[in-house]
Amino acid sequence: MTASTAPGNFATIPGGYTNSAAGTYSFAAGARASAANTGAFVWSDGSDGDAILTSARNYQFLARASGGFTLWTNAASTVGATLAPGSGTWASASDRNLKTHVAHIDDDAVLDKVASLPISRRSYKSERGVSHVGPMAQDFYAAFKLGEDDKHITSIDEDGVALAAIKALHAENLTIRGENAQLRHRVTASQTAESVQIAALRREIADLRELVRVRR
Repeated sequence: MTASTAPGNFATIPGGYTNSAAGTYSFAAGARASAANTGAFVWSDGSDGDAILTSARNYQFLARASGGFTLWTNAASTVGATLAPGSGTWASASDRNLKTHVAHIDDDAVLDKVASLPISRRSYKSERGVSHVGPMAQDFYAAFKLGEDDKHITSIDEDGVALAAIKALHAENLTIRGENAQLRHRVTASQTAESVQIAALRREIADLRELVRVRR
């Protein structure tokens, strides 16, 4: 492929280098992008030498940006999510300086709500044989009142709830460890006292036996 071509019906190539839009309603841009399927959108930065970034299915959105992806959701471009170069995980903006109305939460109360939160295994109706585990958005919102509405759960809220519950469990574990240490101390002290008493009784019995023997 030496030049950009758009042989697909209603296909578009706005510019770039060595791109192909062969699928109907397809779009290819950047460098070495191939939208081979119907409705495919392919954008390539051309960073992988002569490798062509090619769509694999109809209506696919495919992009290659070796410098990473960032999506801003406010006018100042300070809040959003970033997929760092070479990473497979989105990172949400969470700088303390971006936050307001910061308030303490009761970890124990969160743990109680997590304990009663229904967790189920389910699939999206639009997926084919893919299963997930987690709460329903309605139940999560009813318990914690977090997020925009009761139809969505953000990963940052779900993670925060999990961390608060873990903190509560950690505190309970420390309390139990302390109580166990006290019990072990008491048991050890009691066993020591019993050993002293048993030793004293054995000496008394030995003395009595010696006294009986002498009298005989």
